[in-house]
Amino acid sequence: MRKTLIYILGLTICSLTSVAQNDSIPQINTDRPTQSAAPYLVPKGSFQIESGIIYTNREDQSDIMEMWSIGNTMLRYGVYDNFEVRLVGSFENSKTQVKSTEIDSSYSGIGPVTAGFKVFVVEEKGIRPEIAIVASITFRHLGSEYYSPTYSYPIGLLALNHNISKRLSFGYNIGFAYSGENADGFFIYTGVLGYKISNRFWSFAEVYGDFDNGNFPNHKVDAGLTYLVRNNLQLDVSGGFGITNDVNKYFLSTGLAWRIPR
Repeated sequence: MRKTLIYILGLTICSLTSVAQNDSIPQINTDRPTQSAAPYLVPKGSFQIESGIIYTNREDQSDIMEMWSIGNTMLRYGVYDNFEVRLVGSFENSKTQVKSTEIDSSYSGIGPVTAGFKVFVVEEKGIRPEIAIVASITFRHLGSEYYSPTYSYPIGLLALNHNISKRLSFGYNIGFAYSGENADGFFIYTGVLGYKISNRFWSFAEVYGDFDNGNFPNHKVDAGLTYLVRNNLQLDVSGGFGITNDVNKYFLSTGLAWRIPR
C-alpha cells in the first residue's frame, strides 16, 4: 500500500509540474505543512489545492493505533482580496490493537468534513503583526460514521505573523475549539519559526497544542521542509511527535500545494 501511495504521489507531482505556470506569477502562500494557519489569503478569483498523505502512530496504556490519512486535502478559493472560503476532507484508514486482548480492528472511510473561511484583518507594521481571522465548522453528518464527530463543532482562531528579517519569520495562532464529543471547549495554540534557506527551500520548527481546566495539556512539536517547484507549486515533507507524558504519538507527512492557473 505504501509503494502504491508513493507511486500515485509521484505521478501527481509530475503532471502538476508539467502544467505549472512560469515564475513570473506571484509566489504561492500555503497553510501546509505547518499546523499553524498563516494570515495570508489566496488571491481573489484563484483556486488552490493543498493535499498530502499523513501517517500517524499513537500508543497509550490501553492500545496502539496506526492511521493513514490519504488525500488529506484543503480546497481554498479567494472570493475577495480579504476573504477566502475553505473546505477540508480526507480518506482515512486506521488499525487499532488493544493491548490487553491483542485483538486488531480496522476501519476505513471518508474522514470528517470541515468548511470555513479566512478574513484578512491588517498588514504588518512595526511591532504589529500581520493578522487574519480563521473560522470553521466540522460537520456531524458528513463523512463515515466511524470518523464523524458526535456533534458538529466550531473552531475559531487568530493567525498572526512577524517577519523578523528577510529570511526569518515567526507565526502563531491563538484560538478556541471543541472536540465534537461534549460541550466543553478548550484553548488551542501554535508557534512556528520559519527560515528561508534559499529562493526555493524553506524550513520550519513548530510547537502546538491545547489545554483546558479538566484535562492534562496536550503539547506536540514538529518540523519540516518545503520546496518551491514553480511559483504556483510547492512540495513539502514534515514530521512531529507528542511530548505529553501519557501518550506516545508521532506522525510523518508529505504533500503539495498547487494554485491552479487562471
